Amino acid sequence: MIRNQISSGAERYRTFESIRSDAFHILLIDAEYFEGDESVQFFLSRIRKKLQGIPVILVVSESILGSVNTDWFFDDIIVFPFRGCELSLRIQKLVGKRTVSEDSNLISIGRISINLTDYAVFLGGSKLDFTYKEFELLRLFTQNRGKVFSRKELLTTIWGVEYIGGTRTVDVHIRRLRSKLGDDFNSLIETVRNVGYRCKQ
Repeated sequence: MIRNQISSGAERYRTFESIRSDAFHILLIDAEYFEGDESVQFFLSRIRKKLQGIPVILVVSESILGSVNTDWFFDDIIVFPFRGCELSLRIQKLVGKRTVSEDSNLISIGRISINLTDYAVFLGGSKLDFTYKEFELLRLFTQNRGKVFSRKELLTTIWGVEYIGGTRTVDVHIRRLRSKLGDDFNSLIETVRNVGYRCKQ
């Protein structure tokens, strides 16, 4: 948490410039140490531009809660004073859901780790046996989080335009992924009814 470190504009600038995305998985911002709503909003926007993908929890007092704008760049909010167990749960949810390795060859989401170089998938440290198509499906989803892929799009992208099989092939491979990843698959990939599938953000 940034606290007792920001007392002037110059110090605030130096503190911000010293923040590195590889040093942490989540950032707590205490709104109390900023002068006015515009100052908080400006700092949050700079954080989002510099630290894309790092979750931000905004800490506010009850007295300023009504002035918080939902358009500001934060992922969750907590009112001070708060209970430690509540903060812990909020952090676990955000980090488990959003943490992605800075290594371009490694994607880590919750308990799932995908090594793009070795074509390997690990669940909780245990290596899973994936076919090439299953791996490519999982990679496509995790590298395009939030994007909905129709079954036809998945066929074209993974199997190629010359593939003559039906879209049922996609569902079969999705079922295999679900079987191998278990509950972790359901928390990662969701079915978009009558459309296709997407990786949750």
